[in-house]
Amino acid sequence: MFFSYRISVLVTILWPIPILALNIYQYLGLGPPETLAGVIGKEYGIVSLSGMVIIGTIIYLLYNRLLWGTGASMQSERWMGTIDVLFLTPASRMSILLGNGVSSLIEGSWWICGVFILSWFLFGIGITIVSLPALIITLISTMLALISLGVFFASFFILTRAAEQVAISLQAPIRYFAGVAFPVSALPQFLQFISYILPITYGIQALRKTVLTGATLPNLLGELSLLYLFAGVLLFLGYCMLRIMENKAKKDGSLYQY
Repeated sequence: MFFSYRISVLVTILWPIPILALNIYQYLGLGPPETLAGVIGKEYGIVSLSGMVIIGTIIYLLYNRLLWGTGASMQSERWMGTIDVLFLTPASRMSILLGNGVSSLIEGSWWICGVFILSWFLFGIGITIVSLPALIITLISTMLALISLGVFFASFFILTRAAEQVAISLQAPIRYFAGVAFPVSALPQFLQFISYILPITYGIQALRKTVLTGATLPNLLGELSLLYLFAGVLLFLGYCMLRIMENKAKKDGSLYQY
């Protein structure tokens, strides 16, 4: 369906660029780039203003891909009238959702790479990667946590029967509280509590440390541990809600009408 409309391949890469530009250029109204970079570096330890925004936006785009690709997958089956048949298969329900998560990552990988390269060319980014294994492990850990989040949303959305409405309503708050365009530590203390219950927050922080400040694995243990903790908890909650949905559907006689 995606590649049937070739223009969508180009549009998908280009549409995040205005968002990136807005996030970067809105800072420039406050002062010269050199002054702003100095303040951000001194106060928050982030050496590149554009790099901070680009990395935050890329992780947010990955979250967004999994929110719609995996989170809304079961609801999409319902809309297409195929959910009953899907649940009659002997396949594990979790394997279906995890497969959707992995396929969403594969689908989004070229997109994320394209956005990163194009935004790097347009806005610049001060890369300081000291440890390639740290970068790879950070990316894998973030992807695992976001796949788990997608599995959780898939089970949650189908229980609410309002996947699209919930997904849209979550976009702006997640983008704000996860610190996509600024450091989370810049938020008031009582708002930071919300930020630190979101797995995407730790993915953004870990990748910024790895790419912009040259962090190695020992420097990332806190963020990586929490990403794996979130992955485990979200998978468990997703599994529990999936069983609740399936049991109720068996009792009521129809997944489509549930």
